[in-house]
Amino acid sequence: MRKLLWASLIVFFIAAAGAQSAGREPTAEANKAVVKRAFAALNEGDLKTLNELFDPDGPWHLPNGKTMSQGGPFTELAKSCPMCAALEQPKIVIGVMVAESDLVSVRSNWSDLYIGTIRGVSFHQKPVTLVYFNTYRVSGGRIRENWAEYDSMSMAEQLGFQVTPPSNPQ
Repeated sequence: MRKLLWASLIVFFIAAAGAQSAGREPTAEANKAVVKRAFAALNEGDLKTLNELFDPDGPWHLPNGKTMSQGGPFTELAKSCPMCAALEQPKIVIGVMVAESDLVSVRSNWSDLYIGTIRGVSFHQKPVTLVYFNTYRVSGGRIRENWAEYDSMSMAEQLGFQVTPPSNPQ
């Protein structure tokens, strides 16, 4: 009888653990699906879907350490995704995507011809390739928070900018 009780308890705990991990897994998978849908919309310049997926009140943590509201709803792509609008026909490819609970991290490659102005210098069809790192917090089928990082030095070099060290570093 004691062996049967222990066996029943072991089966119960294994089943409970499996149910818990199975319960978490679909959430992470569902969150990955939201982010994949957002990346497809970025590629297509689909503002309707971007406005639907990004929580306008959610924070957007920028590479310079500042935080701003994701904003929206947007009527033009340049407000929703400035880099998408600066690339003629953006090619955005997800390289790595990892999800845990409500967080989804993505390493993506963005490439095309750059058509924008930086620091007063205009560019017309300058080829660029950028690597972005984003971590999104997803809940309720929406992206609630976004941490974004990219190599701005690489972009500057691709556009022809040169970094000059200060004459008297202190």
